[in-house]
Amino acid sequence: MKISSTGLQAFTQTALTLNVTQAAKDLGLTQSALSQRLALLEEDLEVTLFIREPRGLKLTEAGHKLLRFATFNQRVEEELLFELKGHAQELAGTFRIGGYSSVLRSVIIPALTPFLRKHPKVHIDFQSYEMHELPEILKTGRADLIVMDYPLQRKGIAEDIIGHEEFVVIESTKHETPADLYLDHGPEDNATEAYFRDQAKAPKFYRRSFMGDVYGIIDGVEAGLGRAVMSRHLIVNNHKVKQIKGYSAYKRAVTLHYFEQPYYSRLAKAILEEIREKAPKFFD
Repeated sequence: MKISSTGLQAFTQTALTLNVTQAAKDLGLTQSALSQRLALLEEDLEVTLFIREPRGLKLTEAGHKLLRFATFNQRVEEELLFELKGHAQELAGTFRIGGYSSVLRSVIIPALTPFLRKHPKVHIDFQSYEMHELPEILKTGRADLIVMDYPLQRKGIAEDIIGHEEFVVIESTKHETPADLYLDHGPEDNATEAYFRDQAKAPKFYRRSFMGDVYGIIDGVEAGLGRAVMSRHLIVNNHKVKQIKGYSAYKRAVTLHYFEQPYYSRLAKAILEEIREKAPKFFD
């Protein structure tokens, strides 16, 4: 038995958009034709690939597996075609990396910048998400690799620790700062809570204010709007903030996550090797 190429194409586009109308438009099909291809594919495979909910489509577990298969096949085909056209020594293609804003901007992007300059036909799609969103981003195939500040420890997912973020408490060097007010990204950000939970001596009470992202937090601290629990590597040589002493060391493992597979493309292997080699120095 073979998987229908037209069915797989219809499935892949629908899985990436989770919208039949948009997928049909992208493929130049009517919605009816697209829906027929999806129905025939599900019939051939004897599985349900999508759950139709009031808010839209949702992939089933079988759908997630098929999407990983389709993405893998597409990458292998692209690499083969590129090599057959006489570019065996070059790297080309698109790779998607999802991560949380602070490490994505301060570690992953600068670690890969020399690589991207060297390989102009490689495009890396850097995507910033909140920490709690990242596992779903990987699962649904919207990123080939995600970066988190803890290991997921899930079957079928490979993990590489590339460094450790050391967290410290900071306040403004210039402005008087409310001692009980701490700045975070938003309500889902648990950095402050986790930090104080790990301390023998922690504030009995503190208020929170939200600044949107880690760089907003640093701006807020510089302006004296509050204190913050901050990754030390982000404030090195920043003379507008100072570290508050008296707390014990607290670190989190910055971890790459990607699906285990029998074959990794040359591009995927090269990007992983580059991150493993270059990223650790940005945490010093």
